[in-house]
Order: sequence, then C-alpha cells, then structure tokens
Amino acid sequence: MKAVFIAYNQALTEKVDDALKVAGIKGFSKWSDMLGAGSNQGEPHLGSHTWPAMNSGILAIVDDSKEDELLSHIKKIERVAGEQGIHAFVWSIEKMI
Repeated sequence: MKAVFIAYNQALTEKVDDALKVAGIKGFSKWSDMLGAGSNQGEPHLGSHTWPAMNSGILAIVDDSKEDELLSHIKKIERVAGEQGIHAFVWSIEKMI
C-alpha cells in the first residue's frame, strides 16, 4: 500500500477530484483550507489580502497497483495548470489496521 498526499491550489479541486474518480480511488481524507508556499517557484497561498489563493490537500491510501495511474493524472494536471500549484508525494505504508 502507498500513501499519496496531493497538495494543490483550490482552483484545481474539480480536476483533482476527477483524477481520483478516474483512478478508482474512493477513500481519502481532504483538507479544504490549507496555507502554504512552494519551495521553488510560484506565489504563496496564504489566504491573505496580499496572497489570497488557498490550497487544499488530499491523503489517499491506495493499492500499489493504483499509484502510477493516479500520479499520471496528477502529472497531466501539472502540465496544464502547473503555475497554479500542484504536487504529489508518495510513501510506503508498512501496516494498516
């Protein structure tokens, strides 16, 4: 099993939701209002007057067989709308009860 954390500009919510649906991922946890700033490029998303954009985040625990398909959909979103901000992080799950 893999944990996939996706942090993204709220403007991309529909695209990310569609990616989960197409990849057949039904279970996830979502944080709707996240603040953040990327480490390399882009503008901060701080929900302030100066930086009004906001992020959302999703954590999905997926079968290894679904990891590549989900990441493929996220890469497509990044290619089209990368300046808005989207990143995915993956790590292995050792146990689940």
